[in-house]
Amino acid sequence: MNKVRLALVLLTVAITVGPILGVVLLYRDNLIGLIVPDEINQIMDSFGNINPQNIIQPQQTGPPDVQYDPSSRTFTVAFQMKSPFPFDTTIDSMTGPIECDEHHFALGTASLKNPVSMKAGGTATVTVQGTWTDAAVNHFETAHKGEQKVKVSLAEATIKAGTLTIKYSSPISIGEIPLT
Repeated sequence: MNKVRLALVLLTVAITVGPILGVVLLYRDNLIGLIVPDEINQIMDSFGNINPQNIIQPQQTGPPDVQYDPSSRTFTVAFQMKSPFPFDTTIDSMTGPIECDEHHFALGTASLKNPVSMKAGGTATVTVQGTWTDAAVNHFETAHKGEQKVKVSLAEATIKAGTLTIKYSSPISIGEIPLT
């Protein structure tokens, strides 16, 4: 009986440890490949030595289409953006505070109106919506008195594309927003 028990224990160990050792031996030259799929490594290699904060740097390919509603203090900006990715992706969200470029004054928040699908190296229309705060209106009345437009940026944007989330520390220029 003890021989049968010993044989079953050895068989169980062999069935459990054997495949694990086989996979470790198979990946002995690339142990990271056990955890990180080759596709992810290929994507990261395609970025080269790019700083992750520069991956989502929008490259506007034309003038923005800006609409502003003074009664609700909301604005919508649509612009063409060139994809910085070497692969097709969808930008699911882009949110962050809006600030005055001249004074670095917080004006409100803005976010992506709808998800945007982008082909590798292609361009797509990105639409961002935002709302001015009461402090922003006061800022316009004091610091920008008599001006028709104010140049603003999306500061410290959080951008989500699939499972990739990037907290962007550099401002993303939105352009000039009309004040009237």
